[in-house]
Amino acid sequence: MGEERTWRVGELAAATGLTVRALHHFDEIGLVRPADRSPAGHRRYTGADVRRLYRVVALRQLGVPLAEIGEALDGGVDDVEHAARAQLTQVDDHLVRLRDLRHRLRALLSARAEAGEPTIDQLLETMEAMMAASYFTPDQLARLRERHREAGDGGFARWQARWAELVAEVRSHLDEGRDPADPAVQETAREWAALMDRMTGGDRGILSAMYASIDGKGPEAATRGVVTADVWEYMKRAFAVGYRA
Repeated sequence: MGEERTWRVGELAAATGLTVRALHHFDEIGLVRPADRSPAGHRRYTGADVRRLYRVVALRQLGVPLAEIGEALDGGVDDVEHAARAQLTQVDDHLVRLRDLRHRLRALLSARAEAGEPTIDQLLETMEAMMAASYFTPDQLARLRERHREAGDGGFARWQARWAELVAEVRSHLDEGRDPADPAVQETAREWAALMDRMTGGDRGILSAMYASIDGKGPEAATRGVVTADVWEYMKRAFAVGYRA
Protein backbone atom coordinates (compact mmCIF):
# COMPACT_ATOMS: atom_id res chain seq x y z
CA MET A 1 0.00 0.00 0.00
CA GLY A 2 1.14 3.54 -0.74
CA GLU A 3 1.74 6.22 1.81
CA GLU A 4 -1.44 7.71 3.29
CA ARG A 5 -2.44 10.97 1.68
CA THR A 6 -2.14 14.12 3.73
CA TRP A 7 -3.28 17.72 3.21
CA ARG A 8 -1.51 20.96 3.99
CA VAL A 9 -3.63 23.49 5.86
CA GLY A 10 -4.04 25.65 2.75
CA GLU A 11 -5.11 22.66 0.68
CA LEU A 12 -7.67 21.60 3.26
CA ALA A 13 -9.00 25.15 3.54
CA ALA A 14 -9.41 25.36 -0.24
CA ALA A 15 -11.13 21.96 -0.37
CA THR A 16 -13.61 22.67 2.43
CA GLY A 17 -14.30 26.40 2.06
CA LEU A 18 -13.09 27.02 5.62
CA THR A 19 -10.47 29.66 6.26
CA VAL A 20 -6.90 28.83 7.24
CA ARG A 21 -7.51 30.91 10.35
CA ALA A 22 -10.50 28.73 11.26
CA LEU A 23 -8.43 25.56 10.89
CA HIS A 24 -5.69 27.10 13.02
CA HIS A 25 -8.31 27.98 15.63
CA PHE A 26 -9.67 24.42 15.65
CA ASP A 27 -6.11 23.21 16.22
CA GLU A 28 -5.46 25.73 19.01
CA ILE A 29 -8.56 24.71 20.99
CA GLY A 30 -7.93 21.00 20.44
CA LEU A 31 -10.99 20.40 18.27
CA VAL A 32 -9.19 19.21 15.11
CA ARG A 33 -5.47 18.80 15.60
CA PRO A 34 -3.49 17.57 12.58
CA ALA A 35 -1.92 14.20 13.26
CA ASP A 36 1.28 14.95 11.39
CA ARG A 37 3.81 17.70 10.78
CA SER A 38 6.20 18.23 7.89
CA PRO A 39 9.96 18.34 8.58
CA ALA A 40 9.60 22.14 8.57
CA GLY A 41 6.84 21.96 11.20
CA HIS A 42 3.89 22.67 8.91
CA ARG A 43 0.52 21.07 9.69
CA ARG A 44 -0.32 17.91 7.74
CA TYR A 45 -3.88 16.56 7.98
CA THR A 46 -4.63 12.85 7.55
CA GLY A 47 -7.80 11.16 6.39
CA ALA A 48 -8.82 10.64 10.01
CA ASP A 49 -8.39 14.38 10.62
CA VAL A 50 -10.58 15.16 7.61
CA ARG A 51 -13.28 12.81 8.90
CA ARG A 52 -13.20 14.53 12.29
CA LEU A 53 -13.33 17.94 10.60
CA TYR A 54 -16.41 16.84 8.68
CA ARG A 55 -18.13 15.90 11.92
CA VAL A 56 -17.19 19.27 13.45
CA VAL A 57 -18.61 21.17 10.47
CA ALA A 58 -21.75 19.01 10.44
CA LEU A 59 -22.44 19.65 14.13
CA ARG A 60 -21.73 23.37 13.66
CA GLN A 61 -24.33 23.48 10.87
CA LEU A 62 -26.80 21.81 13.23
CA GLY A 63 -26.38 24.71 15.63
CA VAL A 64 -24.14 23.06 18.24
CA PRO A 65 -21.72 25.62 19.78
CA LEU A 66 -18.02 24.92 19.35
CA ALA A 67 -17.66 24.68 23.10
CA GLU A 68 -19.96 21.61 23.09
CA ILE A 69 -18.77 19.93 19.88
CA GLY A 70 -15.67 18.43 21.49
CA GLU A 71 -17.81 16.73 24.13
CA ALA A 72 -20.19 15.47 21.45
CA LEU A 73 -17.33 13.97 19.45
CA ASP A 74 -15.78 12.40 22.51
CA GLY A 75 -19.17 10.86 23.26
CA GLY A 76 -18.89 8.74 20.12
CA VAL A 77 -20.42 8.60 16.67
CA ASP A 78 -23.93 7.95 17.99
CA ASP A 79 -24.20 11.57 19.13
CA VAL A 80 -23.37 12.79 15.64
CA GLU A 81 -25.67 10.29 13.99
CA HIS A 82 -28.54 11.28 16.28
CA ALA A 83 -28.12 14.96 15.36
CA ALA A 84 -27.79 14.20 11.66
CA ARG A 85 -30.83 11.92 11.67
CA ALA A 86 -32.88 14.57 13.48
CA GLN A 87 -31.89 17.14 10.86
CA LEU A 88 -32.64 14.66 8.06
CA THR A 89 -36.11 14.06 9.48
CA GLN A 90 -36.69 17.81 9.57
CA VAL A 91 -35.57 18.13 5.93
CA ASP A 92 -37.77 15.21 4.84
CA ASP A 93 -40.79 16.74 6.57
CA HIS A 94 -40.11 20.03 4.86
CA LEU A 95 -39.92 18.32 1.45
CA VAL A 96 -43.29 16.67 2.07
CA ARG A 97 -44.83 20.06 2.85
CA LEU A 98 -43.23 21.58 -0.25
CA ARG A 99 -44.63 18.82 -2.48
CA ASP A 100 -48.10 19.43 -1.04
CA LEU A 101 -47.76 23.15 -1.70
CA ARG A 102 -46.65 22.41 -5.27
CA HIS A 103 -49.75 20.28 -5.77
CA ARG A 104 -52.01 23.03 -4.36
CA LEU A 105 -50.45 25.71 -6.54
CA ARG A 106 -50.85 23.60 -9.66
CA ALA A 107 -54.50 23.00 -8.76
CA LEU A 108 -54.95 26.73 -8.23
CA LEU A 109 -53.49 27.56 -11.65
CA SER A 110 -55.59 24.84 -13.27
CA ALA A 111 -58.75 26.22 -11.68
CA ARG A 112 -57.78 29.70 -12.83
CA ALA A 113 -57.30 28.51 -16.40
CA GLU A 114 -60.56 26.53 -16.51
CA ALA A 115 -62.99 28.63 -14.50
CA GLY A 116 -61.26 31.99 -14.34
CA GLU A 117 -61.37 32.06 -10.56
CA PRO A 118 -60.35 29.49 -7.91
CA THR A 119 -62.85 28.58 -5.22
CA ILE A 120 -62.58 29.94 -1.69
CA ASP A 121 -61.82 26.42 -0.46
CA GLN A 122 -58.92 26.16 -2.90
CA LEU A 123 -57.55 29.48 -1.73
CA LEU A 124 -57.83 28.43 1.92
CA GLU A 125 -56.17 25.06 1.24
CA THR A 126 -53.33 26.75 -0.63
CA MET A 127 -52.76 29.26 2.15
CA GLU A 128 -52.68 26.40 4.65
CA ALA A 129 -50.10 24.60 2.50
CA MET A 130 -48.04 27.78 2.24
CA MET A 131 -47.87 28.04 6.00
CA ALA A 132 -47.06 24.35 6.35
CA ALA A 133 -44.24 24.70 3.81
CA SER A 134 -42.55 27.43 5.79
CA TYR A 135 -39.24 26.66 7.46
CA PHE A 136 -40.92 26.47 10.87
CA THR A 137 -43.05 23.64 12.16
CA PRO A 138 -46.50 24.58 13.53
CA ASP A 139 -45.19 23.93 17.04
CA GLN A 140 -42.21 26.21 16.45
CA LEU A 141 -44.47 28.96 15.11
CA ALA A 142 -46.67 28.61 18.18
CA ARG A 143 -43.65 28.88 20.49
CA LEU A 144 -42.40 31.93 18.61
CA ARG A 145 -45.78 33.64 18.93
CA GLU A 146 -45.81 32.85 22.64
CA ARG A 147 -42.30 34.22 23.02
CA HIS A 148 -43.33 37.45 21.32
CA ARG A 149 -46.41 37.72 23.53
CA GLU A 150 -44.22 37.32 26.60
CA ALA A 151 -41.93 40.13 25.42
CA GLY A 152 -44.79 42.43 24.48
CA ASP A 153 -44.77 45.00 21.69
CA GLY A 154 -42.10 47.04 23.47
CA GLY A 155 -39.81 44.06 23.97
CA PHE A 156 -40.17 42.95 20.37
CA ALA A 157 -39.42 46.50 19.17
CA ARG A 158 -36.27 46.53 21.31
CA TRP A 159 -35.15 43.24 19.77
CA GLN A 160 -35.62 44.65 16.29
CA ALA A 161 -33.76 47.85 17.15
CA ARG A 162 -30.88 45.89 18.67
CA TRP A 163 -30.68 43.64 15.60
CA ALA A 164 -30.45 46.71 13.36
CA GLU A 165 -27.62 48.03 15.56
CA LEU A 166 -25.74 44.74 15.29
CA VAL A 167 -26.20 44.64 11.52
CA ALA A 168 -24.72 48.16 11.39
CA GLU A 169 -21.75 46.92 13.44
CA VAL A 170 -21.25 44.01 11.06
CA ARG A 171 -21.42 46.40 8.10
CA SER A 172 -18.73 48.53 9.73
CA HIS A 173 -16.47 45.50 10.28
CA LEU A 174 -17.05 44.42 6.70
CA ASP A 175 -16.32 47.84 5.24
CA GLU A 176 -13.12 48.08 7.31
CA GLY A 177 -11.95 44.74 5.90
CA ARG A 178 -11.72 42.98 9.26
CA ASP A 179 -11.16 39.25 9.25
CA PRO A 180 -14.22 37.43 10.73
CA ALA A 181 -11.89 35.99 13.39
CA ASP A 182 -10.93 39.49 14.57
CA PRO A 183 -11.79 39.93 18.28
CA ALA A 184 -14.07 42.88 17.52
CA VAL A 185 -16.02 40.84 14.99
CA GLN A 186 -16.21 37.90 17.36
CA GLU A 187 -17.63 40.18 20.07
CA THR A 188 -20.34 41.26 17.64
CA ALA A 189 -20.99 37.57 16.88
CA ARG A 190 -21.40 36.90 20.61
CA GLU A 191 -23.87 39.78 20.91
CA TRP A 192 -25.75 38.55 17.82
CA ALA A 193 -26.01 35.04 19.28
CA ALA A 194 -27.18 36.41 22.63
CA LEU A 195 -29.92 38.42 20.91
CA MET A 196 -31.06 35.40 18.91
CA ASP A 197 -31.14 33.41 22.14
CA ARG A 198 -33.46 35.99 23.71
CA MET A 199 -35.67 36.17 20.64
CA THR A 200 -36.07 32.40 20.35
CA GLY A 201 -36.18 31.66 24.07
CA GLY A 202 -33.05 29.54 23.70
CA ASP A 203 -34.77 27.07 21.34
CA ARG A 204 -32.08 25.80 18.95
CA GLY A 205 -34.64 24.20 16.66
CA ILE A 206 -36.30 27.56 16.10
CA LEU A 207 -32.91 29.22 15.59
CA SER A 208 -31.91 26.55 13.07
CA ALA A 209 -35.18 27.07 11.18
CA MET A 210 -34.67 30.83 11.26
CA TYR A 211 -31.21 30.56 9.76
CA ALA A 212 -32.42 27.99 7.21
CA SER A 213 -35.10 30.46 6.18
CA ILE A 214 -32.49 33.18 5.68
CA ASP A 215 -30.39 30.83 3.55
CA GLY A 216 -33.36 29.48 1.61
CA LYS A 217 -35.31 32.66 0.94
CA GLY A 218 -32.32 34.97 0.81
CA PRO A 219 -31.35 37.39 3.60
CA GLU A 220 -33.19 40.42 2.25
CA ALA A 221 -36.48 38.57 1.76
CA ALA A 222 -36.31 36.57 5.00
CA THR A 223 -35.42 39.57 7.19
CA ARG A 224 -37.41 42.19 5.26
CA GLY A 225 -34.29 44.05 4.28
CA VAL A 226 -32.65 44.11 7.71
CA VAL A 227 -29.80 41.79 6.69
CA THR A 228 -28.11 42.00 3.29
CA ALA A 229 -26.49 39.09 1.48
CA ASP A 230 -22.92 40.26 2.09
CA VAL A 231 -23.57 40.85 5.79
CA TRP A 232 -25.10 37.38 6.14
CA GLU A 233 -22.19 35.66 4.38
CA TYR A 234 -19.75 37.57 6.58
CA MET A 235 -21.60 36.56 9.75
CA LYS A 236 -21.63 32.90 8.70
CA ARG A 237 -17.85 33.08 8.37
CA ALA A 238 -17.65 34.64 11.84
CA PHE A 239 -19.79 31.85 13.29
CA ALA A 240 -17.75 29.21 11.43
CA VAL A 241 -14.60 30.42 13.18
CA GLY A 242 -16.47 29.97 16.44
CA TYR A 243 -16.60 32.71 19.04
CA ARG A 244 -15.37 31.84 22.48
CA ALA A 245 -18.02 31.69 25.17
